Amino acid sequence: MEQQDLDKLVVIRAGLDGHQANMLKLNLEGQGVPAFLANENTGSLNFVSHTDLFVRAKDWAAAEKLLSKIDTFPRPPRKFDADGDDIGCTHCGSSRVTPFVGNVPTMIPLVGIKAGPDDGWFHCLECNSYYSASRSRFSSMPIALGWSAFMGALAFGLVLFINWLIYL
Repeated sequence: MEQQDLDKLVVIRAGLDGHQANMLKLNLEGQGVPAFLANENTGSLNFVSHTDLFVRAKDWAAAEKLLSKIDTFPRPPRKFDADGDDIGCTHCGSSRVTPFVGNVPTMIPLVGIKAGPDDGWFHCLECNSYYSASRSRFSSMPIALGWSAFMGALAFGLVLFINWLIYL
């Protein structure tokens, strides 16, 4: 074989998520095998983008031997929405999402959301976030109005309390 053929890039793993691809690339480079990623920069954006891992043809056997010892996350079956697009996490872009049924954890105390089987809630296994694929138009309006009324009453009460302290 000519040197030109040995320097040719070949795919060693295809269709990886950005996190998996970077993990495998760093592992190979740590062992002295140069590795390259297709879509390296676009894979880090917040949308679903798969990337391929490349090595030189002359390093393929060594890279395959190193990667055979590494278990990556199993790729779940691809899920599509009504438009035919991949369902991906809205926070990290991962396609490792599963449908979720149960009580959705929220940051607001005493506010719980019950996710039913037909509500379209998902749980991302990559960043551990919960999100709904379909949101109603005013889904957060009652929460925002409730918090603003509470904070307004708190501020008003604080002003009254300070004025009462002044007149003592």
